Amino acid sequence: MKRALNLLTLLLLVATTVSAQSTFTSSAKVSPKRGATIYGVVECDGVPLEGVAVSDGYQIVHTSKKGVYQLPSAKRNGNVFIIIPSGYEALTEGDDVVPQFWAHLTADAATPERHDFTLRKVDNDRHVIVAVTDIHLSNRFNDFELFAGSFVPSLRAELEQYRQQGIPVYTISMGDNSFDLYWYDYLYDIGDFRTSLIKAKYPTPFFNAMGNHDHDGATPCSEQTDFLAAAKYRKAFGPTYYSFNIGKIHYVILDNIVYHNEPSKNAKKGKGIVGSRNHSQALTREQLDWLAKDLALVDKSTPVIFGVHSPIFRYKNYMDGEIDIRLPEEQRSEFINLIKDFKCVHILSGHTHRNRCCYGHRDQTKPDIANVTEHTVVAASGARWHTSAFGGPQIGVTGDPSGCKILPIDGTDIKWYFKATEFDSSKQFRSYDMNEVRRYFNENGEVRVFLDHFPKRTDYGKYEKENGVLIHVWDWATDWKISVKENGKELAVKRKKAECPQYMITYDIPKRLWTFDLNTGSSVKRSMHPHMFHAVASSADSTLEISVTDSFGNVYTEQMERPKAFHKHMK
Repeated sequence: MKRALNLLTLLLLVATTVSAQSTFTSSAKVSPKRGATIYGVVECDGVPLEGVAVSDGYQIVHTSKKGVYQLPSAKRNGNVFIIIPSGYEALTEGDDVVPQFWAHLTADAATPERHDFTLRKVDNDRHVIVAVTDIHLSNRFNDFELFAGSFVPSLRAELEQYRQQGIPVYTISMGDNSFDLYWYDYLYDIGDFRTSLIKAKYPTPFFNAMGNHDHDGATPCSEQTDFLAAAKYRKAFGPTYYSFNIGKIHYVILDNIVYHNEPSKNAKKGKGIVGSRNHSQALTREQLDWLAKDLALVDKSTPVIFGVHSPIFRYKNYMDGEIDIRLPEEQRSEFINLIKDFKCVHILSGHTHRNRCCYGHRDQTKPDIANVTEHTVVAASGARWHTSAFGGPQIGVTGDPSGCKILPIDGTDIKWYFKATEFDSSKQFRSYDMNEVRRYFNENGEVRVFLDHFPKRTDYGKYEKENGVLIHVWDWATDWKISVKENGKELAVKRKKAECPQYMITYDIPKRLWTFDLNTGSSVKRSMHPHMFHAVASSADSTLEISVTDSFGNVYTEQMERPKAFHKHMK
């Protein structure tokens, strides 16, 4: 324990060499009051701002009429941040997209230090949130070129409609923007990701949450591993938990990953990695205590949107109905008690690389979460950029295309939709002619070799239904509707969990056959997706009319002309 604490002290001393994040300095003369170890001024256009909340992750204080805050802090987290008030924005410096709402602490715990902040007045009651996650840059597979050359331009084009209306746009990232396994092999860590945002000319201010792969795997296992392994993250992105306001919405970013990095003989290790990089899902005691203080300042009628890495609420077995609360049992009631009285709560999460929308009211056994909607968002990297490297489209582990979720917000009215990287937002599903899928699976030599080695995977060559169709609705939710018509006649549509055949030929087969990894002991599990819908037509060449209606009445359609060819790049 003593050794761990000495290492902690060393890292905190190293952090003092880093210049403050906020470069603004007020001309106001301010001195620290007795007991204050962090103090400063918050201004807008040279005018002091009263009542702005300021925190070190433990205490929350407010600025005086002169815009001055005085914060007694032990400085454990190594930063101070303001809780941006409604109607304001934190500045960004130059081409950087990380808002300057926080500052590194540069003095020891006993020495008072000054950090000032400036804000910009803005009308942001109407605004847009880009929910993005699991970008997973690691300096492999030309991943930066794919991110900067495909994802960013696609996002910029989608946001142009809001830019033209003068509506502010912000990004909330739910983490895993780097990949801890390769930090030292490919010399790319979480700090390099911030540089990549600048190089890619990312189009919005970027608020970030911490993912499990954003920890430093070179940190030895101890009681302090989770905190110490986040040192490089805090240097690049500041606090690992914080809050801010945009318009009439209160946003809270939490770190719900506890990084252990325990030793293991069987763990996959890269250069410099000293443990298994394992983790669990929980909120630290410090976060829960701080969250109680933060939410106590928020009116219960205010919508609250959380950003976390790993999902907190999700349907068991990924189907609708009973909800699994993914927190330690002793934390569940405490967290729910903090949020249950708010009229509207949304949670943005990632980690699973799958699109999911979980409605708290669907589980009638848990009335205290009826106000919660959780949006789990597919990875922006798809299958960590592998499928593009293999010459295919950018799709993820369940066949969802890579992309992000867009939340247009007007006052307290919150809407959302999925934006695939390689398609415009009018495309929300993909259809498969199962006659053609069956033919491909039976005639393609690579498919047959793959299934010989991995027989537990779905063999669509044995698909029994003649003239069947499979429809994959990427961001399906329980209040969506689907209709399939043949010659004006409604066909029966059945929802079931199934594997995406396109993902199998785009990722699984190249990953195993092209790299000669045919070890049957390898874990190649079926990646079942509950957003699959089956229907059976009366003939093989009729045109089907497919219609999908989302939560807000938007209708997405396809005239499915059959036979429809099956291949990697099908639309």
